[in-house]
This record gives sequence, C-alpha cells and structure tokens, in this order.
Amino acid sequence: MRRFIIRILRALLIAFLSLLGSYVMWLEGERIDPARDVAAFIDPADAVQAVLSHDGQPAFTVIESIRRKKTFRADMWRAGAASLFLAGGIAAFWIVTSSVVRLIRGGEVNASPLPAKRWSLDTPLLWFSKSAFWTIGAACQGCQIWGSTGSGKTTGSLSAICLAFLRAGFGGIFLTCKPDDRAVYERYIRAAGREADLMLFGPGHKHTFNFLDAELAAGAGFVENLTELLSTVVELADRNSGHGGRDDESFWRRMVRQLCRNSIQLLVMAKGKVRVSDLYRLVTSAPLSPDQVRSAQWQDASFCFQCMAEADGKAKTPQERADYDLIVSYFAGEWANLSDRTRSVVLSSFSTTIDTLNRGTVRDLISSPVSTIRPDMAQDGKLIIVDAPVMVHNEIGQYLQVIFKFCLQRAQNRRDANSNPRPVFIVCDESHLLAVSADQVFQTTARSTRTCVVYATQSISNYLAAFGGEKTEPEVHSLLGNLQLQVFHQQTDIRTNQYAADLVGRTRQVLCNSSNSYQQDDWPLMLDGLGAPTQTTAGMTETIDYELQPGAFTSLATGGPPRWEVEAIVYQGGKRFKETGRTWMPVTFRQNTK
Repeated sequence: MRRFIIRILRALLIAFLSLLGSYVMWLEGERIDPARDVAAFIDPADAVQAVLSHDGQPAFTVIESIRRKKTFRADMWRAGAASLFLAGGIAAFWIVTSSVVRLIRGGEVNASPLPAKRWSLDTPLLWFSKSAFWTIGAACQGCQIWGSTGSGKTTGSLSAICLAFLRAGFGGIFLTCKPDDRAVYERYIRAAGREADLMLFGPGHKHTFNFLDAELAAGAGFVENLTELLSTVVELADRNSGHGGRDDESFWRRMVRQLCRNSIQLLVMAKGKVRVSDLYRLVTSAPLSPDQVRSAQWQDASFCFQCMAEADGKAKTPQERADYDLIVSYFAGEWANLSDRTRSVVLSSFSTTIDTLNRGTVRDLISSPVSTIRPDMAQDGKLIIVDAPVMVHNEIGQYLQVIFKFCLQRAQNRRDANSNPRPVFIVCDESHLLAVSADQVFQTTARSTRTCVVYATQSISNYLAAFGGEKTEPEVHSLLGNLQLQVFHQQTDIRTNQYAADLVGRTRQVLCNSSNSYQQDDWPLMLDGLGAPTQTTAGMTETIDYELQPGAFTSLATGGPPRWEVEAIVYQGGKRFKETGRTWMPVTFRQNTK
C-alpha cells in the first residue's frame, strides 16, 4: 500500500508539471500571435527595416514575411503545449491504472527488481575482464584462493569477491583467524554501505548462541546433527593434540559418535533439552564395569543412571521405547564391558573437549538460556563476524567458529531457497585452520542451497598438514574438487604449483628444432663468420605437455607501490574464457589496502 500511494503521488506530480509547462507554452504562443493586431504586433524597428530594405518591392511584402515567421513560432508553441499536456496526461493515467490493477490483484508494487530476479543464478557478480564475469550460480559452486605469504591474495582477489557479495545484498558469516581479520571485514562492510547489517559474535561481545537448543528446535534429525557436530569438534581437538592421521582413526571416530548419539538422545528423553554441562556429567558418570551397573552406590550417585530412570518413567511411543532400550543396552552393556584402554581413549577424547566448552567465556557464549544471534540470520541479509581469532584464542576460537559454521551449514540445508533466494556466503582466510571433514560433504550440495563458500590459504600443503598428512589426501582433494573457482596468486609451494599445472591440464603441442654441422677443417672461417655448414637439419616434434608450467605461478606480481595491482591465474571448471579459449585466464586485481 505504501508503494501504491507513492506511485499515485508520482502520477499527480507528473500531471501537475505537464499542465504547468503546457500552460506556460500556450501563453507564449498567445503573446506572439500576429492575428490579434498587426500594427501592434510589428515592432517599429521591424517596420523601418522593412521600408528601408524593400528594394523596389512594396513594403507590405516584407512585413508579411515577418508576420508569417512569427505566426509559425506561435503555432509551434501551441503544438508543444498540446503535446506536453497530452504526454503528461497519458503517463499519469498509465501509472494510476497499473497501480490500481496491481493492488486489485494483490501483488505488491515494486520499484526495484524482484529478489528472485535480482539474485538469479545467471546474474553477473564479479567481472574479471570486459567479457569475462563470475555469476551468482558460479559463486555458489565455491571458490578456493591460493597465494604465498605476501602474494596479495587477501587485498586482491579475496577483497574483490567479498565486496561483490556485499554489494549484491548477500548475507553471510566471516570467520577469523588473524587478529586483524575483524578490522579488515568491517572495512569491506563499510565500503559496501552495509553497517546496519553487521553483527559480532565472540568473546567480549554481547551476543550469545545456544547451538544445542538451536538444533533441538530444528526438529527432525537434530540428534544426528548434534552427534555430527560434537564429533567434528572432537576431531578438531584430536588433530590439535597430534592424534590425527592414525591408521585406526575411523574406528575411534565411530566410537566417539556412538557415545555422542546415545548421550544426547538420553538427555532429550529425560530432560527434554540438552546442556553442555549435563552432557559432561552424563558421560563422566557412565558405568565403568558390569559390577558398577548393579551397584546401589553407583546408582545413587550417577547422573547417567538418574537420567535413565527419569526417561524410563515417561510415556513413550513404540519407536521411542525401542530407542530407549538401545540406550540402556549401550551404557549398561557395551560401554561398561569395553576394555579399560579403549574406553579411556574414547572418554578422554570426548570429555576433554566437552569440558573445554563447559568453561568460562565459551560456556557463556554457547550455553546461555537465550540465543540473541543465530547463523540463519544470514538468510535475511545479516553479516556476522565470528570474532574469535584462532591466533588469539587458540582452541576456543577454533571450537566456536567450527560450531557456528556447522550450524549455518545445517540451516542452509534445511531452508527453502525458492521462497528465500538470497545467497549466503561463508568467507574464511587461513581456511586450513578451520577446515574439517564435514566441509567437503556440505560442499557437494552447496549450490542447491545458494551458499557461496570462499576459502583462502597459502598452499595445499597447509590442508594436508591440518587434516593429518598424506593419509587424508583424498579427503583434501574431495573438498578442493567441489570448489570450482580456483584463484592462484604468486606461489612458492612446489606441491601447489604442481597441483595448479595439473588442474589446468595438458594439451597437444608442437616443438620446432633445428641443427647445423660443420666440417672440422672449416673452424678458422667459422670464427670469422665465413664458414658454411656442411649440413642443416630442421624438424617438428608433437608432444603432450602442460598448458601452464608450474614455474608460471612463481613470478606473478604481488602488488604494492607504485601500481598496487595483484596478478593471478583464475581457473573455472566448465567455463571457457573468451580471452584465452581455455578454462583459465590471467587476471589483474586492483589492490584494496584502505
């Protein structure tokens, strides 16, 4: 209705201005109309001029010529007045009619494009050159930025991509690893005029997020989601402690997941909610032997047993009764009968991580009774900076950001992109510090959820080291294989350069060669340039070789004065750039340092 009123007022303004303009033009035509009084109409100077310059012709002939010219001017003023009045009337009538029709049909009158059209997957988002652009659909297929320290990746391509997201109206989250990351992202947000959408989450900020309650409120699948989340955090803790990359790692992960699943489901059945503190109490009070299960002393003191008793007394559906029986069987049977060494490893991995989440600032941020911030706010255009730099807060910063990222990924999987087509981004510089196994699984469906993931790191070696070395190479390449845009800045890591050359691929190439041979006795003449070869050969060889040699990535410009330009090789799977006819092209990014 507000826009309808605005359009009506606009129509009235157009009608008033056209009426005023046509009235003024009509008056001007009346003022110079010669039919009213020829004597008064002709200026004395015109009459004198007519008499003096008639050259033997009657004076009235010249006067008549002047009169006709001014008659034509008067007619033009009147015609212009009529045309302006008619055009203004038609425009006002069209605006009013179309507004009424839209109002009757129930549609909202929009002065700007509809969001679905604004965020069409074919809409250009970032221009690499005059003819090469990156669309929203391509952005939803993911992006990985590479570049050695000082290569200009943060002030070059990452800056350009972030500003493109912000100016297009995307919502999203910025993850932080370095102490100055927050200031950098805030600068981008100010440059795009999006300060009103900014929200800060982390130690020292007012917002809180109870991720357990958020997943519980999400409904179906919350137990598995929470199990996956806690297992991911435990995986990160094991990686930091140096236990990642073991031959039997999959076995321990399954054991931790089993403990998480049964503990979470038991708390929901008993308490109707899940708290980090309750989760820690339940796991640490679980029976350690079959004898302890039968001990009255353990039953009186164990929070785990109290939860089982409370859950047993509540009404259950047949499905819930079957799940409860499995939980009791797990804790009283399987868990209690595990060998001390196996149980201690699983318990240590899980309880130490939960204990970290149950202390100090982290507990206040993620276990508050009320959540004042949620990751899914990004779907409405909010820009959330998770201000917990890993370089400052270490493991706590990693846990907070992995939890927030995971919850956003789950929220994206649940949303209906047709009713809310606004794209959402996840941006992370130094991404190897926050990359987990769940990322590559999410990335396989990121396009359908309209999620634009942008990771930046120095080299592929960082990922391999973070995930546990050579044993996780397939997992790393699975993640990278689902990030379709790859931006390569100056690089000194041999493995990354080789990866880039392999990614661009090999082509059939023709090499030319020639050789000359001289007689041995002709060498004095050869020194004077007078000798002639006795035999000359030339030929061509066909070979399959790299389109871009690994060394091509070592000499790219890194920016700085005086030009402040950063060079990169951009690769986009499934697209051929017009400039090169290939899936790659050299691109120069203007460095953003302010």
